[in-house]
Amino acid sequence: MPKLKLTLLNQVFTVTLIDNPVAQAVLAQVPLTLTVDRSGENEYYQSLPTQITANAPKTSLVQSEHLYYFAGSNALSLNFADKVIAPYEVIEIGYFDRGLNTLLVRGVETFTIELTRS
Repeated sequence: MPKLKLTLLNQVFTVTLIDNPVAQAVLAQVPLTLTVDRSGENEYYQSLPTQITANAPKTSLVQSEHLYYFAGSNALSLNFADKVIAPYEVIEIGYFDRGLNTLLVRGVETFTIELTRS
């Protein structure tokens, strides 16, 4: 599976991508630098610069340390808590290979991430 390198607060994390068309469309947009904002008790998100038109299976159950795409806002979502988000649905595009949660649950409202090919 392809991988992304995510740099956050001077730490590097690896994201293993799921084999689906949306993950491939996100991969095609890297390198990216995004300022992500905290939303609620489970995620940080930000819109992508280019609209993704691909599709893949959707879910309303998000998992901690997984990366999702929300078509309604053309946004990446970094999740730090398991949560049912119905009636919303997202597409899983990858998961983090090691503990991202220790940084995300700190409660910082906004920070910058860099995504590059691993």
